[in-house]
Amino acid sequence: MLDNGRISSVQLLMLLFTIEVVTASLYVPPRYAQLAGPGSWIAGSIIPAFYGLLVIAVVLALARRFPSQAFTDYLPEILGKIPGKLLAAAYALMFVHFGSVILNEGSSLIRITIFTQTPGVVLDVVWVVLAVYGAYLGIEVIARENQLVLPFYLFSLVVILGLAAHYIDFNNLRPVFESGLLPMARAGFIASAWRGELFLLLMLYPYLNQKHEDVKTLLLLAGFTLVASAAILLVILGVFGDLVMAHLIFPYFILAQYISLFNFIERLETLVIIIWVGGVAIKLAVFIHSSAIAAAGALGLKSYRVTLLPIAVIVVILSRVLYDTFLKLFDFLIYTWPTYAAIVELVIPALVLLIAVIRSKGGGRLENRSDS
Repeated sequence: MLDNGRISSVQLLMLLFTIEVVTASLYVPPRYAQLAGPGSWIAGSIIPAFYGLLVIAVVLALARRFPSQAFTDYLPEILGKIPGKLLAAAYALMFVHFGSVILNEGSSLIRITIFTQTPGVVLDVVWVVLAVYGAYLGIEVIARENQLVLPFYLFSLVVILGLAAHYIDFNNLRPVFESGLLPMARAGFIASAWRGELFLLLMLYPYLNQKHEDVKTLLLLAGFTLVASAAILLVILGVFGDLVMAHLIFPYFILAQYISLFNFIERLETLVIIIWVGGVAIKLAVFIHSSAIAAAGALGLKSYRVTLLPIAVIVVILSRVLYDTFLKLFDFLIYTWPTYAAIVELVIPALVLLIAVIRSKGGGRLENRSDS
């Protein structure tokens, strides 16, 4: 492995939870409401949960065949040297592209809500520097950083949802199937793109110490993610209703602004911004780290760190060129990202798994090392 770091099953659980939930809660709910109406909370939480379990089954079966290697490292063994290297390079580029989207998501929120006069590229550079530094130090350091960030996110989530629950109108939550099953399925398909980001397990699995706890860890992840996403959507929908929610750009952020308790507890959106900065930095660091590992493997390099600087530059350039306006970013997240994500998160890993089974590749024994 190019990174000798080790993470525990708890750290893996926390890291994947941050990757899945932090960005998904801010951007997509308006589209859920447009399609699924009062049933948005089902479309945005329960339907993606089943997709997430399918992704877990595929990536875990594949990762267990090569427990000491990252996904892009064993592709040449399964597909052949040239096709495997090409697919590994394609995944390296894909991770770079995902990183540019994550980066633009973060800077767009900050620029629209707080620093309206600050050029987006300035915010991008600051975030990339933080993320690249984490990636340079390695996955173990990223996981430890996340252990500091995630509790604050969970605390803010409980506080904001708990205080906002006072404003819920339960009439806004029914009738659940008002829009019909097909629109709910379409909304669920959009939401599933974020749930499927746990496919990063393919890049993180070799660093896991307690591999014998992988199934329990991922099932707990699926459960926690389901509860968190359902709670967020239920409160937003209950407070605003589907008609208002459908026209809010950042409904969770607006929800935090909406809270006022005795004219004393107010301006909780600042808490959202602070946690958002840390969460995006962690998520971006994981994608940049995965891109660097994939690129170094495809190029036959002995160190992944030499690829970090060019990757960082490309991420910033793509963020500014592809998504120079918020509308372009939003259109990508709603209309392109779901299909794109399904292909790289599920379809390709499933095909690789099928080929590995047919060709009897892999099947390494699981490691049961525990944390020192």
